[in-house]
Amino acid sequence: MVCLLKIRGMLEQMSIIERKLADFILDNAHLLRDYSSQQLADAVGTSQSSVVKFCQKLGYKGYPDLKLAVNEAVITATTLNRDNNEPNPTQNGLVNLVEQLQFSLQSHLRGILEVNSEKALQDSADLLAQADKVLIAGFGKSGIVAHDMQFRLLQLGKLALLHSDPAIALQLASTLSHNSILLLVSESGHNTDLLKLAKYAKQRQIRIISLTGYKTNALSLAADIALFALSGDENVRINAILVQLAQQHLCHILYLLLCQRQNNDHQLEESAKLLNLLEQP
Repeated sequence: MVCLLKIRGMLEQMSIIERKLADFILDNAHLLRDYSSQQLADAVGTSQSSVVKFCQKLGYKGYPDLKLAVNEAVITATTLNRDNNEPNPTQNGLVNLVEQLQFSLQSHLRGILEVNSEKALQDSADLLAQADKVLIAGFGKSGIVAHDMQFRLLQLGKLALLHSDPAIALQLASTLSHNSILLLVSESGHNTDLLKLAKYAKQRQIRIISLTGYKTNALSLAADIALFALSGDENVRINAILVQLAQQHLCHILYLLLCQRQNNDHQLEESAKLLNLLEQP
């Protein structure tokens, strides 16, 4: 599943030949195990070397590794579909729905370490740890992820700013220093208001971390460190949910990395005590 999600996520940044290879694989994934690299090249009208370069662009050493990943994705999807379609008196539609969501979510979460290098994650945590202030921006459904990350940083004693109004967010950006960080969250990576924030931060030499869907986009290109969550699930009903949860999971990874660096369990205990005040009559 992760392999096919990676291919779908990279479609927009592929050349014509790469797009032909990607489309063929997505449309004929169940047949790929019987294709050699030369047969795949012949099927789309390209060279064997182009197939190898395509595999390497996706992060695989060569065609055998890509074919294995695609075959595993097909087997997993087939097993899931069979389990969902077989009549089972002990299960109902709700159980199947939950299992499908959990399975798809697992694929998205597994993909985080496939589309983000350890260095990118560690460097992001370093920037956040050293920042005197973090401005987080994410509008619409990305705002859910942004608000959650603000709460995590505040728990660690980090001054984290956020506002849902783009005009006020820009005003908050004016309070940042060269030691501050701008964290921008967007699935598409093309939100106009976020791009204006990024442009302003660049002018002020404020470093930017972007968190977007897995594809080349304006926001990731503007960022000092670009982080990605897989998107492009075929089920349009749950794709937006999966992307949001994957982005939150990525933020939680950064949070845990910060916890390791700062060794601030005491700060977390104090934060928990503070929240307990709200539970008191």
